[in-house]
Amino acid sequence: MLPRSYANHGMTLMFQVSDLAGARRREFLDAAKHGEASPRDTDGAVLVMLTARRVAALTEASAVAVQLFAAEAALASGIKITPAALGSLAWLAEFDVDDRLKALEELRDSLALTVAQADPEPLRETLRAWQTTAAAMRDPLRRAIHNGRPGGDDFVDVPEPVDG
Repeated sequence: MLPRSYANHGMTLMFQVSDLAGARRREFLDAAKHGEASPRDTDGAVLVMLTARRVAALTEASAVAVQLFAAEAALASGIKITPAALGSLAWLAEFDVDDRLKALEELRDSLALTVAQADPEPLRETLRAWQTTAAAMRDPLRRAIHNGRPGGDDFVDVPEPVDG
């Protein structure tokens, strides 16, 4: 079991390589599961062991953060917005300015959650939702429905339901 002082503070515990083969192996694995564990090799190199979920969260968050910075720079530059100008976030071109701003805001929020929770799922969920919406916006009829305002012809009277 990990000492309470380490488990609650996200500290990195340092181990010697010999600890991995000895009695401290379990302590090393528990430290890695609850934060970070670093074995120091005999040549002085320090390695870091993290859970796969945390590595995925950090890897995906950093990739999307770079994409987000590039897209925000393209949008701020005043150039004509094309999918190519938005790079990996090309699907943002399907949206009007307001929807783009909302998508970027939600991406920033999900990036923060992903890093804070060491869980890639908030980011994945946000990307999936906005990419699905962008795909729907490629269809002219769906785009018209999404962007249009209902008129009188869009509503009809429905008779009251009858029993049986």
